[in-house]
Amino acid sequence: MFSSFAATLPDAAAAGRRKAKGSGKGKANGQDASSPSDPDAPRSKRIQVTRACDSCRVHRSKCDNNQPCSNCQHRGERCSNDGSSDIRTMPSAIRYTAPTLNTLPRLTPSREIQRLRSHVHDLEQRLQQQQHRDTATASLATPPVSFAPSPASTATKLDPRNERPSPKKYWEGIYTSTAQCQQTQYYGPASSFYYIGRMSSHLAIALQQPHADHHMQPNSASRTFATPTSPQRGSLDDVAVTADGPTAADTLTGTQEDYFLDLFWQSYHCVLQIMDEAEFREHYKSLWVAPGKSRKPSALVDIVLALCMQYGVAFVPRSGATTQTQVDVDGNDATIAGRWLYRRSQTLLSAELESPSIMTLQCHILAVYYLCNASFQNMAHSTLAVAIRTAQILGLHLEPPESMPRKTKELRKRLWWTLFAVESKTCMKLGRPMSAQISEATCSLPADDHELALLSRSSCASSEDNVTWHTYNLQNTKLILAAHTVYLAFHDRCAEVLAATDGTTLYGDAQALETCAQFLSTGMESLHSWRHGVPNGLKTRRRAAGEPLSTDKSPLDLELYAPAWLQRQRLLLELLYHNLSMNLYRPFITFSTVPSSSSSLQLAQGHAIACVDHAIAITGMMHQILTEGDMLRGWHEAFQWQWNATLSLIGYTLAYPLAPSTPSARRAIDSAIDVFETFGRNFAIAASAANVTRDLVFKADILIFRASGNGIMTPATPSPSELGGLQANAGAEYTGQGAIFQADMEPSGMFQNPLSGMDMAFTVDSFNSFEPMLAGSSNMANLWNFSQD
Repeated sequence: MFSSFAATLPDAAAAGRRKAKGSGKGKANGQDASSPSDPDAPRSKRIQVTRACDSCRVHRSKCDNNQPCSNCQHRGERCSNDGSSDIRTMPSAIRYTAPTLNTLPRLTPSREIQRLRSHVHDLEQRLQQQQHRDTATASLATPPVSFAPSPASTATKLDPRNERPSPKKYWEGIYTSTAQCQQTQYYGPASSFYYIGRMSSHLAIALQQPHADHHMQPNSASRTFATPTSPQRGSLDDVAVTADGPTAADTLTGTQEDYFLDLFWQSYHCVLQIMDEAEFREHYKSLWVAPGKSRKPSALVDIVLALCMQYGVAFVPRSGATTQTQVDVDGNDATIAGRWLYRRSQTLLSAELESPSIMTLQCHILAVYYLCNASFQNMAHSTLAVAIRTAQILGLHLEPPESMPRKTKELRKRLWWTLFAVESKTCMKLGRPMSAQISEATCSLPADDHELALLSRSSCASSEDNVTWHTYNLQNTKLILAAHTVYLAFHDRCAEVLAATDGTTLYGDAQALETCAQFLSTGMESLHSWRHGVPNGLKTRRRAAGEPLSTDKSPLDLELYAPAWLQRQRLLLELLYHNLSMNLYRPFITFSTVPSSSSSLQLAQGHAIACVDHAIAITGMMHQILTEGDMLRGWHEAFQWQWNATLSLIGYTLAYPLAPSTPSARRAIDSAIDVFETFGRNFAIAASAANVTRDLVFKADILIFRASGNGIMTPATPSPSELGGLQANAGAEYTGQGAIFQADMEPSGMFQNPLSGMDMAFTVDSFNSFEPMLAGSSNMANLWNFSQD
């Protein structure tokens, strides 16, 4: 077998050589290689290619000298011979790239894939953007070139006044004198001053008697003194306000300072959480350099002492005051106690304006509280602006750096949000714009966990339901944010309605008033949501299965063994909620006689009832607290909540003398007088408020008697028979000073807090005067620069 196989090899090889020879000849002659030819013809020389193209070298295929070659034409590839494919093997690639790879950062396969994906994504986005630009350019007609100035210039386009999406006409406020000087100041329609102006005009028209300023406002330090540091009555021209130190009689001993400083930790500190107790005590200790000598001056210590002297002196009943003198505000009044300490603190702060510190900001915030207590609300508002700028200089409106200790970061957060809360309440109650814009702040809300509470103040233990002493601060901030959002949205909506109706007030158009009432109903849902989210441990319980933070008139169930700081926080938080709600509802107490059916103003009238319900709740809570304990006794802020609620009660009684809620409001006014008399034992402004309330309620009783007897109110001076009938009926339905929480009363619930962020000057807006510009005019609507309803 092997022999026969081997024998055939030579013949096969010869045949193959003959075939190759014939093939080469055929190609050389331009003929097909398969065509018949002479098998013995000599083979022509094969055409040599100097260098194959790059593509043929990669594919290892025969290349010709054509450009492009036939292979590249068939494959549709670029035919080149520049040597770009010289690196065809792994060894050559390693030799070529080794020097470069040694200098480049090494990427893992996953990072390289991610880099390539990012690059592809970036290219796709560029392509889409270019396609959009091409489409937009193609769709626009080329405008003619013009060198004339365009009506909408660049300056006009950038004008921030043109950013409003819709036309607005903001509700006009009032310019009135509110202090010892006769210079007028502006107060918005949300302020108590605007409300008092409407109420005063209504009374003047109904009784045909002009109202002087002292008939509508109690006496206060700001109506008596030009500044809280004035040593005597008089104007700024008569008073030389210096920065001299205190007299020997005014200087406090170390023991006295310790007493007043302890009052701060017992009262203000739990609701005004802007200082670290341990750090303050260390700072205070460093001021006593030698035994037997007075301490070194400190702006922070001075303002804390001034604030606590206000509270401490007001807690002590006045001695020697008669019925005639108890309403006079003099230099010994509790509202301006510690004024020389306030003055020295302000003098020391003037040296820190260029380089403020956290301590500087703390001083400004405490000064705002001191001025509000003394009823200098415009000075407080100005000081608040300085505090806002100081906080921004310190960067408190930004999120604290991560490198800071947690205790320091949380203190900065509490400082910023406390300041924001104080300014929000101030501006809402005075009807003025804010300085701090929430859109420019990135600082997150403060925390309230147990670990932080122990870091901040270990002497305040945690309570039930995961409530710490910081929980109040967090809930207080959330409440202010919700109320401020509703306030801004409501007044913007009012501005849009006024622009649509071309009016200056809502009270001349029943439909416009109802439209705004419907908008407020929707907005108030945010406050109701906040109420449901408050932890149970931070709510004051009620007797008889009553609901906290409601207007059901159920009496308070004050826990006997609850810590004082927790009881104070619970009361102040509920009072703040009620007070904010009352002020949002109060614009719907109308004194007009706009022709309308009860159904057309159903929501507006419901809001008026809600306002008086909250006012009744404030009065009931205050009456019970002062009767059963001394938690709020001597607190200036608490008096101011009550005065603000009393204004709402009197206004509702005047506007709706025959409404179902009027008897409840009338009884609440009597309880309010009891509250004022209790406060009046401590400071003069409360005693004066009791007299003002008696005068106003007497006139309200006249209108109630006239409406109940004739069915209508007529603007006529009350006759002696009317006065006699009023006195005869007094007590049958509208008299009887006593507890306001009774079963036959309308629902109620509202309040503001004494220390929680300064609701006093913000709730009451002030206790100063309106000055009629046209006294004696028969049309009292001309007394104000705004349209009366």
